Amino acid sequence: MTSSGRREAVEVLYVSSVPSPEQFVAMQGELLPDAQQVTYGMPESGYKFHSLIQRGLIENGARVTSLVGRSATPRFYRGGWWPRVVDRPRDSLVVDHRGFPNARGAKQLHLAVSLALGAWRWRLRTRGRDRFVVVDAAYVSALPGVLAVTRGVTRVAIFADVYTFMADVADASDRSGARYRAMRRVVARTYRAIDRFVLLTRQMDPVVNPERRPSIVMEGLVDADMAAADNVLAAKDEHLTVLYSGALRSEYGLANLVDGFRAWDAPDARLVVYGGGDYASAVAAAAAVDPRVEFRGTVPNAEVVAAQQRAWLLVNPRPADQEFTAYSFPSKNMEYLVSGTAVLTTRLPGMPADYDKHVLTIDGSSAADITAALERAAALGRTELHARGERARQFVLDRKNHSEQGRRIMELALGETRA
Repeated sequence: MTSSGRREAVEVLYVSSVPSPEQFVAMQGELLPDAQQVTYGMPESGYKFHSLIQRGLIENGARVTSLVGRSATPRFYRGGWWPRVVDRPRDSLVVDHRGFPNARGAKQLHLAVSLALGAWRWRLRTRGRDRFVVVDAAYVSALPGVLAVTRGVTRVAIFADVYTFMADVADASDRSGARYRAMRRVVARTYRAIDRFVLLTRQMDPVVNPERRPSIVMEGLVDADMAAADNVLAAKDEHLTVLYSGALRSEYGLANLVDGFRAWDAPDARLVVYGGGDYASAVAAAAAVDPRVEFRGTVPNAEVVAAQQRAWLLVNPRPADQEFTAYSFPSKNMEYLVSGTAVLTTRLPGMPADYDKHVLTIDGSSAADITAALERAAALGRTELHARGERARQFVLDRKNHSEQGRRIMELALGETRA
């Protein structure tokens, strides 16, 4: 506390692969030509998720030092030495991108040491102050060193996924072999050093937190500034537009969405798809034979958000009967909800009950189930769909905004009730 009674800023060390806005853009320019359509590195959703958490912490009295190991590899990005870059994108935020050799094998080892050294220096610099550490739990190569040098400081881990169930990790689909078993043991041992847990779903808790240390469920967060982005009924598309945006992966139910939409007897309806991934070519092929399907690929996020607000219905067909869905809450659902357009989603097991009255649901995961859900949603009409979307938007702006979620993390880390 200062002599006037005002609390000094809480020092927060944030360790992740999330770059500053400037570096996020710059990294896109370093992609190799053959990798332009590859979904790799720090995706827009992950970048937004962690950036909003940092903003929420700052708005609740934190001064954040972000140590970053950029997610570049020689397979997808230009090689050579990537120099250290320090950015200050906003007050109370310093983003320290550590330098590294973009060479197979050497990169992760170098960054593990560099991030640990950076964390050690932060610890020395912030002695005697209120402080805590936030780590991205998915950054498994950096965690052991960072957690070791910050022992004695409260360490909070953000679990946006469970490592062994991550769809984009090679060993997630093949849970056999020595490599998988060794990684699972290392990761489990590393997680035991964590003091506080921020979980995407309650189902994660027994998997990553068997010792039942303090935790909260934070299934997502939205940008409070979206309150200024009105979703106006008069600006909606003339025809009934169903929109999907995000990773185009076969395990996310894209085949059932495309097939279910094409089986729907609605000549004036359109399915608009944005994104990239292993199912992109199949979506493009469907668009070539069905004029009601439009594939728009990967475009700037601002263009996607504008299209979401013009659409009648935003759909997430992710199958609810697959194991990994219990450990995930799609960031796309939060982005959909804050747009103000009605959301149609499967009944994901990790979705808390307070969302039930704010979404329309797909009862099942088959193409036929999606067709039936589209028919039910369309029967509500344009006006009612818009009204439902607006109510859902207000719900997430009031309850799930970045400042409120930042407050909850601060409260968890500091072990106190904050006003």
